[in-house]
Amino acid sequence: MTDFWKVIGSSPMRDASEIESALEEISRKLSAMTPTVLTRFVELLRESLYRIDRRNLAEVPVVLAPGLKLPQTSDHFLYARCACILAGEEAYNDVLSSGVGFDRFVAPFAQEAEGLLYLASEQYERKTGSKMNVESDFSIESMSNVQGWAD
Repeated sequence: MTDFWKVIGSSPMRDASEIESALEEISRKLSAMTPTVLTRFVELLRESLYRIDRRNLAEVPVVLAPGLKLPQTSDHFLYARCACILAGEEAYNDVLSSGVGFDRFVAPFAQEAEGLLYLASEQYERKTGSKMNVESDFSIESMSNVQGWAD
């Protein structure tokens, strides 16, 4: 089994070009994987997204300009979590343990990290000719149930 975080690597996440480069590198690594390993990668991605699905992170505002802040939408929050994962294991664990630093993943350019959601399934479809079907406790659809939101 390929280590999830070795596939992800790390990116400074300073602009959209760094996100694009990170996604290209991950896609290259995924292209060498078997359909079974690609499915496991998606399961681990979903679990990682779920683990940082927290109210305090969802409430970090999007800053469009000095003095102009907007709340995140559910899609924006999902893509911000993808950006956090693209930043690498250390950045992810820092956010997971303290919530500190998540604001940089809410930046509008970080929305390009959405592509992470589709890389493994695209490679799977290329290899098998069929769509990936992942049975998981951590589905994308259930991610609007942010941990701790009922508090």
